[in-house]
Amino acid sequence: MHRRAVNLLLVAGCLGLALSPSRSARGDAAVPALTSLLDRASVHAARFEEMRKRGSYTLAGHMDELSSTGAVSANKDMVVRVTATGDDTPLVDVVRYTENGADKTLDAQQKALARRAKKKRARANDFHLPFLAAQRSRYVFTRAERDASTKAVRVTFTPKEPALDAIKGSAWLDEASGEVLSMGFSFSKNPRFVDHVDVKLVFGLTTPLGRAPSELTFDAEGGLLFVHKHFRGFAKITDARVTR
Repeated sequence: MHRRAVNLLLVAGCLGLALSPSRSARGDAAVPALTSLLDRASVHAARFEEMRKRGSYTLAGHMDELSSTGAVSANKDMVVRVTATGDDTPLVDVVRYTENGADKTLDAQQKALARRAKKKRARANDFHLPFLAAQRSRYVFTRAERDASTKAVRVTFTPKEPALDAIKGSAWLDEASGEVLSMGFSFSKNPRFVDHVDVKLVFGLTTPLGRAPSELTFDAEGGLLFVHKHFRGFAKITDARVTR
């Protein structure tokens, strides 16, 4: 599995539709003007960029490797503490890590320290919300539906040109604030050796900068020649704080 794909799945900073608001019949008159809604969403997307630089949190995740029949063949569990450093490369401390129930925390901590000692990697293909002002021109947005009970609007997004750093999918946005409530997406252009990655992200945490990710689920497949891998998993984010 391509390292960038794995990193994206584990980052909330970085990012679901499964927990999105219930749907109602759509009507163009009931859906707010798309441009003004996207303008409000751009504000939240800009704050999300700040969260990635200033946000600290605890992430607890579980990942299953599936056999060709769909049965679980292996699993991993981890708890990490992510501490803001003021840039896009936070400090990641491994609190606990297990493989198939066996404690591998010490080994994971040593590997994390080794990675930390290396130069920061280039982040040209890093993840950004498509609603970010600098990203919007790359996408085509469509109003899909509106939930009258929650006053949320679902917006689909598709990149004009597929790219490694461009995603496709849809998001539920708060009608008034434009904040992202939940979103589901996949790569518009898969990294090498990756067949697909589907991600569902819930923005359920409240911070001074707005809603932040609280839950992540994913399903990913890929491989080389006769070696095929299928993973699925989830992560929950708690203890979120924003530094000054």
